[in-house]
Amino acid sequence: MKTRIAYILCAALLPLLPLSCNKAAESLPDNTVTITASIPDQPGTRVAAGDAETGLSWSWEAGDKIAVIGTMPSVFDIDEGFGPQQATFTGKPVSGDSYTIIYPGTVTSLSGLEALTFEGQVQKGNDSKAHLKYFAVLSDVDAFDTFAFGADWAAAHGGTFRQGGVLKLKLTLPAGTETVNKVTISTATPLFHAGNGEALSAELNLGLEDVTLGEDLVLTAWMTTSWFDDTLPAGTVLSFAVAAGEKTWLRDITLADEKVLRSGFVNTITLDGTGWFDAGRYDGGKGTEAEPWLISNATQLGYMRDDLKGGEKRWFKLVADIDMAEVTGWEPLNYASPYDKEIDFDGDGHTISNFTCDYGGNYPSFFGVLFGTCHDVTFSKAKIVGTANSACGIIGGYAGTGDKHAEVLRVHVDGSVTLTGNKTGVGGMFGILGNANVTASSAFCKVTSDRNYVGGLFGYDGGKAVVRDCWTAGTVIGNQRVGGICGGLIKDESAIYNSFSVAAVTANFALGGIAGHCNQDKGDNMTGRMPKNVVEKSVAWNTFVRAASVTPGDMSHYSGGAVVGFTATHNFLTDCVRRPDLDFVDYSDLFGLYDQENASEETPLVVVEVEGANYNFPYHGKAAAAGKTLSQVAQELGWSSEVWDFSGDYPVHMGQPPLVVDQAGSNGQLGDFDENPFI
Repeated sequence: MKTRIAYILCAALLPLLPLSCNKAAESLPDNTVTITASIPDQPGTRVAAGDAETGLSWSWEAGDKIAVIGTMPSVFDIDEGFGPQQATFTGKPVSGDSYTIIYPGTVTSLSGLEALTFEGQVQKGNDSKAHLKYFAVLSDVDAFDTFAFGADWAAAHGGTFRQGGVLKLKLTLPAGTETVNKVTISTATPLFHAGNGEALSAELNLGLEDVTLGEDLVLTAWMTTSWFDDTLPAGTVLSFAVAAGEKTWLRDITLADEKVLRSGFVNTITLDGTGWFDAGRYDGGKGTEAEPWLISNATQLGYMRDDLKGGEKRWFKLVADIDMAEVTGWEPLNYASPYDKEIDFDGDGHTISNFTCDYGGNYPSFFGVLFGTCHDVTFSKAKIVGTANSACGIIGGYAGTGDKHAEVLRVHVDGSVTLTGNKTGVGGMFGILGNANVTASSAFCKVTSDRNYVGGLFGYDGGKAVVRDCWTAGTVIGNQRVGGICGGLIKDESAIYNSFSVAAVTANFALGGIAGHCNQDKGDNMTGRMPKNVVEKSVAWNTFVRAASVTPGDMSHYSGGAVVGFTATHNFLTDCVRRPDLDFVDYSDLFGLYDQENASEETPLVVVEVEGANYNFPYHGKAAAAGKTLSQVAQELGWSSEVWDFSGDYPVHMGQPPLVVDQAGSNGQLGDFDENPFI
């Protein structure tokens, strides 16, 4: 059959119009029969593979054949003088009580038509339809001398009608794409008929040859489809893969409603140029939850920046340890408002070493603003230098912000973080915890700033933040509001549970072994405010907590504490413990350590008053029994043995090497990081 083309834009999944043929039969001498066949030229009575109701119509072509099967098959050849809608076919008479009529007549059995497969289709040229094959069958009808390839005629004559369909893809591809070699559509479960057999497939494939895109970057691809209707339920994810030279462009779309790829129709899918990503740059995967992109080298880490998309979520997974020593000028992955590039970063137990960032803009760090999840990864020998007025840390300047939540699980960092800019909020892992949870994680870092809110893990909370089962070591140096885990908790219900610090803490005022300042960033009314901060079952086992300078008799500044330096008395301060021989020095010789009972809204914290000291609100917890190890203290507090390994003097997370700390708050390696701090 030939084709006639009329081009009008069609919508996605536009139906293919059914074909019918009318034939008149006459007997001839020499035992032959001539059948006159027609294709009515009206909408709804022919197969269209084009762009509108009048689309691409199938018309008779020299060499066409029709097979009629009765008791025996007979093949009818088209006669000369046919027109687009009319033709005569001549062949031997057919006997029998019922008949099967097949186009094309090169197939002379129903089983032959059932065996058709379309897996090897190849389209030559963009928007070419020359490879499309039409087929139709009237089964078990009571006559063949006059018939129409259509469901109505088949039903009127006691039979059934089936015909193939067409799938049209109109895909706008990313800039820079010139040639295309193959297109694949896949689903998570088999939903397609890739042939006329009953078996279902999860893929439809079309090979492409000599396809060069124009300036509009539109690929128009056509596929012959089976005589089955394929139902795609609402929620189905259609994955498109387009091989384009060295790149493989991927894109997923989720069907909001049920769609049906109908036999006998043109079904059109149109995609614009947004949302495509290049899978060929990674070691595998599609950037989805089921198939994350697989990363094995530093170059691929940089590709993440291009493939993170605002308003969408992408999944990445490390498959090897990665050394970033040769990577300079790292730009954080998500540092620009509205910070909506959501990620799941799975380290799968691997280590990223020698990561450095001295980015001069917002949030120098790996992520910038972490929106999503980072888990099961170690950053070793990392170095962050912040010179701008922006929060910073090894993992992020921010963890979560506003309604953009962050989860951090089993993440470990060691290295140095230095902030010289005029900004509060710097920590070993994050500058600021916004809307975030950090669980079963650690930071062994040298954190330095001459500003406020400096912490071994994070600087302060910018929203509800929860830290659970974490530890810090190293050194933490700042101006004021400085702590071994955080500089401060200043938002309602932010909390630290079951965590410890062995870091050496140095600051001027409001310094603590766990947190520096827990009072909603307010300096007054400590006994009346109820910010609901929680510090529970946490241990200040610091090598020292020391004021940078001491002025004997001075009472004008915020107090320092073994656990919390300065706190509202109605915070929830529960079952916290300090090292029995803690080296503690406040800014004045008037303040010392003492045991305190738990505090809550109903039972405010009791402090030892010093006359004239208006900002004397420390929380020291209680001293551990002499001779106890930190692991023993943690076990007595009920920390989980499923999270913690208590086999050494210091608890560490399951699978971590033993922790060794010297009296300077490090192990002698934090200066140059020539060795991993775990030994």
